[in-house]
Amino acid sequence: MIRYYAPEDVRQADTLAVQKYGIDSLELMENAGTNAARETLKRYPDSQSFLIFAGPGNNGGDGFVAARFFLKKGLKVTMILSSDLKTYKGDAKINLEALINLNDPNCTVRYSKDLTDREISKEANEADCLIDSLLGTGSKGAPRGEVERLIRHCNINRAVVAFDIPSGIDPLSGNIYDPCVKADLTVTFLAAKRGMCFSPAYDMCGRVVIAEIGISSDKVLDESKGILSFGREDIQKLLPKIPRDIHKGKKGGLLVVGGSVNYRGAPLLTGLGALRSGAGFVVMAIPDFMVESASLFLPEAIFVPLRTKGDEILPECLAEAIGAWEKRCDAAVVGPGLGRNEASGSIIDWFWKKWKKPLLVDGDGLHFLSFEKYDPAFRTDAVITPHSGEAASLLGSETEDINKDRTGAAVLMSRAAGTVLLKGMDTVVYSKGKNITIIKEGSPVLAVPGSGDVLSGAVGALMASGMPIFDAVVTGAAAHGAAGSFIEKRSGSRGTLAREIADALPFTLN
Repeated sequence: MIRYYAPEDVRQADTLAVQKYGIDSLELMENAGTNAARETLKRYPDSQSFLIFAGPGNNGGDGFVAARFFLKKGLKVTMILSSDLKTYKGDAKINLEALINLNDPNCTVRYSKDLTDREISKEANEADCLIDSLLGTGSKGAPRGEVERLIRHCNINRAVVAFDIPSGIDPLSGNIYDPCVKADLTVTFLAAKRGMCFSPAYDMCGRVVIAEIGISSDKVLDESKGILSFGREDIQKLLPKIPRDIHKGKKGGLLVVGGSVNYRGAPLLTGLGALRSGAGFVVMAIPDFMVESASLFLPEAIFVPLRTKGDEILPECLAEAIGAWEKRCDAAVVGPGLGRNEASGSIIDWFWKKWKKPLLVDGDGLHFLSFEKYDPAFRTDAVITPHSGEAASLLGSETEDINKDRTGAAVLMSRAAGTVLLKGMDTVVYSKGKNITIIKEGSPVLAVPGSGDVLSGAVGALMASGMPIFDAVVTGAAAHGAAGSFIEKRSGSRGTLAREIADALPFTLN
């Protein structure tokens, strides 16, 4: 689990380290460059030669410090500067002069304008490791001039390490420019930068490690402002242990309400996802005309028929139908395949106002929670799981606007539900009083009909088990994403069925 901060927060943290804690800025750069070099050698211990592209600011200064560290180890260093030596200022200038004054025969310092593309390409191909020390978090917009030219030579080396951020990514939004460095390793300073958590920048960073700069991040950064990432390696930290003598009643019961004449499979996939995620039992409250065939697909579930008239559920029968199970079920998932008729709206309204246990609303159920039309009362124990299109409908916005600021959209939707799971490439989970969390698992495999229904079942099962709701949501989402990756690695990206995602859940949870 990595905590990501806005670039401005990190810059202010550097200032605070100097002004409040009396750490000289030159010392901060020395620590950053030295520790970045150490992390590089940990990853590439056999490297004997390094090519460092150094930019005009403090990021270049970090590269100069790293170069001195490599030289002390007896390694060969070639520095190619994007700016003339005379343009460097402050701490970067001091460290450049210190490097030149070593007069080390293993060190060559060149200005990129004095080199042809062919000469730069030759250096990049011959070095064991190429280090991008061009642009830091203070850069704005697309790379230009000599920096742009050097970036285009970064991606031909077999080992590329970026200092602080890969040059060419936006450290706030996660967008990337052309050109952009694709790093195998990013050594970031003090804390990871917010944009590094989001695609497509996330994919350009490779493995991310954090280098110390001489002060603990908790002294200079407000942890409540950070964004957390959550992946498969974090799942076991939250899952409760299962006693050897446990029985199904202690694993939690989940009520699933959904289904309609056109969407008969959705609630069944939710039930399957729940059972595959460890639910003790699943009660399926579905239209009466579905029960016979549904029981053949999912014989492990308990089925409660909801009386219908025509193709619609009779809302007045709901309370009586589920009454016998209401006390035994510990959570409910409502909405998968429910349809959008008036009766469905009455069912959602009943659960939102009268169901007293943790509640997850998904699929068609979200249609009836639109803030513009209904403005539902806030429920701290409710979870909503929209994708970008459903989020746009809830907020009276456009899908493109949601995707431009996914974290902001999740926060806005939390005015109704205590926890929001905004599905997509960068799945966002937000709950009041918790850090915004990004699920760093996923695969194109998940882009199939019914995948979201399986996810709702997985989260519902974990909610029913007694896990804190936020923990259940991030764990279920990470397991679902990892299941997609598991299938992709085994079978490729095409032709997966949603039920196969459900079947992979035990592997990712265990």
